[in-house]
Amino acid sequence: MDLSAIGAVFDRTGADFARLAPHLWDPIGRATVDIVAVKPGDRVLDVCCGAGGSALPAAAATGADGRVDAIDLAGSLLAVGREHAAVEGLTHLRFIRADATAWEADPYDVAMCVLGVFMLPDMDASVGRLTRLVRPGGTFAVTTWAAGALENFGVALSDTIHHERGTEPGSPASRDSVTKIATERKLGDWLTGLGLTGVTVSRVPLTLTVTDDLAWLLVTGSGFRGMLDGLEPAAVSRVRDNLLVTLRERGISTLDATTLVGVGRR
Repeated sequence: MDLSAIGAVFDRTGADFARLAPHLWDPIGRATVDIVAVKPGDRVLDVCCGAGGSALPAAAATGADGRVDAIDLAGSLLAVGREHAAVEGLTHLRFIRADATAWEADPYDVAMCVLGVFMLPDMDASVGRLTRLVRPGGTFAVTTWAAGALENFGVALSDTIHHERGTEPGSPASRDSVTKIATERKLGDWLTGLGLTGVTVSRVPLTLTVTDDLAWLLVTGSGFRGMLDGLEPAAVSRVRDNLLVTLRERGISTLDATTLVGVGRR
């Protein structure tokens, strides 16, 4: 799947992405900004920014003397981010529809990508290019899913959808990229291999209690939504009902949403 197709999937999450944000995207974004230690006056690039889970706290941290460029391809999510920025008076935060693999700008003090690098084409080359948008001595950060995060839920959803479609489960194209950086050691070694120095990796635990509403919101308000493409409304309704049954049958009452935040210097 190319970037424009991925952007279209997240565009369709729209309001559901925003409803999921307080449970998932916002706490992960805030934790990233805290670990990165964004400072007043910093120029920040937030790649794959979504609706602003990390861009909004980054802009609060930089203050009006700083600047945050938040880029994504999902226009509906950028619109939500702009609304929040206006309410909070963050005039130095710009939400911009742009391709991360082609973005050019003067060097930043900080660049970060929260839960997005594994969706970029040729992850190594794309992220290597992004690191060069940071000034010498500046900070580059990546947040990714820890090994096992959302795994039981993802398997239950995949099994349910493939049962509905009458197809065999397969592995998503981004899975290899996720696995490549899914432990502290792997993420640290990968960032060091991209030329960053002083790399540290922090584990950020997050556990969500499964309710019927939250379980389905995780499907419709995240990249999982793409798995529903091509299904008629009646089929989607059956997937929802069967997913909830499957989660109960498998005893999945909580979701592990642990992330890893890797930070290095250019």
